[in-house]
Amino acid sequence: MFNQGLIQSLQPLFQKLNGVQAVILLLCFYLASQVLVFIYRLSFHPLAKFPGPKLAAATYWYEYYYDVSKKGRFIWQIMDLHRQYGPVVRINPNELHFNDPDFYEEIYHGKKYRTHRDRWYNLDYIGEGLAFTTDHDVHARRRSALSPYFSMQSIRALEPRITDVVATMMDRLRKAHQAGQTVNLYHMFSAYALDIVSQYAFGKDLSMNFINHPEFGKSWAELTTGSIGLNNFARQYKWVMSALMSIPDSLMVAMNPQLARFLGWKGTLAKQVQQILDEPDHERSKEQPTTIFRELIKSDLPAEDKTLTRLADEAQMVLGAGGETTAQSLVRTFYHLLQNPKAVKKLRDELNIAMPEPNKIPPLATLQNLPYLNAVVEEGIRISFPVPARSPRVFYDHPLQHGDWNIAPGTAVSMSPWMVTMNEKVFPDSMTFNPERWVGNKELRRYQVTFGKGRRACLGINLAYAELLFAVAMIFRNLELELFETTWEDVEIVHDFFVSMPRLDRKGVRVKVKAELS
Repeated sequence: MFNQGLIQSLQPLFQKLNGVQAVILLLCFYLASQVLVFIYRLSFHPLAKFPGPKLAAATYWYEYYYDVSKKGRFIWQIMDLHRQYGPVVRINPNELHFNDPDFYEEIYHGKKYRTHRDRWYNLDYIGEGLAFTTDHDVHARRRSALSPYFSMQSIRALEPRITDVVATMMDRLRKAHQAGQTVNLYHMFSAYALDIVSQYAFGKDLSMNFINHPEFGKSWAELTTGSIGLNNFARQYKWVMSALMSIPDSLMVAMNPQLARFLGWKGTLAKQVQQILDEPDHERSKEQPTTIFRELIKSDLPAEDKTLTRLADEAQMVLGAGGETTAQSLVRTFYHLLQNPKAVKKLRDELNIAMPEPNKIPPLATLQNLPYLNAVVEEGIRISFPVPARSPRVFYDHPLQHGDWNIAPGTAVSMSPWMVTMNEKVFPDSMTFNPERWVGNKELRRYQVTFGKGRRACLGINLAYAELLFAVAMIFRNLELELFETTWEDVEIVHDFFVSMPRLDRKGVRVKVKAELS
């Protein structure tokens, strides 16, 4: 950027130039300024002493190449950099990445110090939901308002609504068995998770009701896979996304159908929030099942946190996070179980004792006390890493220390959770699905970081565990499944679009119900 005095002093020079000459001169100034920026970043920047490739230190184009051009492959490149440079690597001009499972809590615990989310990693087109709130204090205020509705006590109160969806899902599977139909697990589990969280968010009348749709959550899956790849581009080109957001819907459909569908879904959520905002006060105060957004509107959050735009952003965060991560975890857990007959037998032996009446859905408390079922769920979450992406933090108030490295305040620091959950020293033979590793080993819970840690950990962790426990228990107690035209390529994670994705040309994990069990 040139200051006003410099621009004024150059005006006589530009007046003597024709258009082409002026453009060339401006280009030369721009290139010279970039060279100076590169020299600063490589030689004088506070991170200049840290190891890493020079190109990554000089420019964000290094990250762009792996995240955008190669479609979400940067975290795998980061792992290669750690093999080359060690546990601390400078991965872009302003960020250090760590590969040390014991250092994860130092970055993400958030209990000792105020931590901010690095602004660079935000997705502005998604908005101001809790997960993308940068400032520490604003995040704390918004999280405090939402947290009571995701406590274990609240999830137990939500059980009747969860089990209603579970019962409908089981009925759909039995009908698929009778008709000899295949079931796409991603579509089904997307419907399952989204219906639960949308009922809780808005109430049954405004829920998604995907579980009763002939194709379950197929439309959601297509929306997700079609638009989620935009995330990496949006991070690199925030100004482009801001410009696209201002384009009329009719033009957007022609220019970028994926973004148009995403914005259409966001508009639907805004209408649902508006419907609740328009309710008379006496309607919201009636005795009725708790819904998150009615409670938020009645809360003591400041007015700026209760505008339509802000609440619609929050709705998008609640539904997006509550649907996608649970669905991904369940799909991969089921795939690995169906490839592991010994684990299925051990699981069924435990479920047969705990659930003598197979069609009766047990209380959540019963399922939480089944050691092998919980080990299966933990291992499924670990090996699925539905959100592999790093989430940089900035400590403005104090330095960090890692070994001999002193990290100055204001530095963006990060660690990808999958580098913890797939670390061979912590989880030997980490690519193997092995629930046994969790049985009687409470120490491993420290390294279960799929949901994050500290004040910015996933808010819906209790709900996610409940959904996983109910789905695994009820389906494996009642039904015998088999994979249908499904291979490792249908689940292998090859893209990081903030959430993990398999190959985009695959049809997904599909199953048939072989038999109903008594």
